[in-house]
Amino acid sequence: MPARLGTHLKPRHVELMIALDEERNLGRAASRLHMSQPAASKALTQLEEQVGYVLFERTSQGTRPTAAGTVMILHARHTLGSAVRVAEELQAAQERGTTLLRLGTLPSAAVTVAPSLIAALCQRMPALEVTLVEGVLDNLLDRLSVDELDIVLGRLGGRPLPAECEAMHLHDEPICIVSAPGHALASLRGQQLRDLRGRSWILPLPGTMLRERLERAFEQAGLPVPPARIHTNSLLATLAHIGQSDSLAVMPTAIAGFYRDRGSLDVLPVRIDANFGAIGAIYRQQGARMPAVQAALDWLGQAREPEVR
Repeated sequence: MPARLGTHLKPRHVELMIALDEERNLGRAASRLHMSQPAASKALTQLEEQVGYVLFERTSQGTRPTAAGTVMILHARHTLGSAVRVAEELQAAQERGTTLLRLGTLPSAAVTVAPSLIAALCQRMPALEVTLVEGVLDNLLDRLSVDELDIVLGRLGGRPLPAECEAMHLHDEPICIVSAPGHALASLRGQQLRDLRGRSWILPLPGTMLRERLERAFEQAGLPVPPARIHTNSLLATLAHIGQSDSLAVMPTAIAGFYRDRGSLDVLPVRIDANFGAIGAIYRQQGARMPAVQAALDWLGQAREPEVR
């Protein structure tokens, strides 16, 4: 088909694209939208004629998006996300007299950057209403790309940024070794990694960034990675286990400091040459025009550490 410029999506086309992407079956998508299958097929044909490309392939295994279909699905989700955002903003302004900010955070920023940012903004903007969602990077970036979130906070890297998104570097995050409060090793100075041989450990899951950096630190020290009976990527599980044992664990330094200050753990005075990575903020360029988003980015820009050139 020749390419056309008719890419404006009507509400029924948005719903149909998303339903087809999730159901991968025209009949189930039609049922979900309370449409007959012929009506759904006709609507899809009309949309394909409008945009000038075949959007879905009908196969024996179901309905599969083409390359053009994948683009239009993302467009549909962004359209829906924007529509929901407008509706939420209108409701907040009309019924509560507030403006909205939707933040996504990884665990690496949930107890450090996010609370400081929210506290500062709420003090400056009395009518601000914040939604904070914690999750994994892939899910949060997907939600950012379709305008369900305004800013994602946490460790940068791991996957390419969505289209029209930018990242602001805030600081680099070293890692440290932690234990239960009052652990025998917590008061001993001048220790090195080799002094921890034979200790019980709770290790990050294999394949995670924290595990990779820890393995590299042991390798650089000429030591094998210590054996462990527990492997987890759960911060709360790690805190619970070290609190009930003499096991050691590793955490990003800022997170460890937060829990140390509250008496939940001790940070061992052991030098470990490992860095968790860059902590930053990812945002959509277009979304930065919103006053609450701009205020957040301004605060983050002032709070970030200067980058070393």
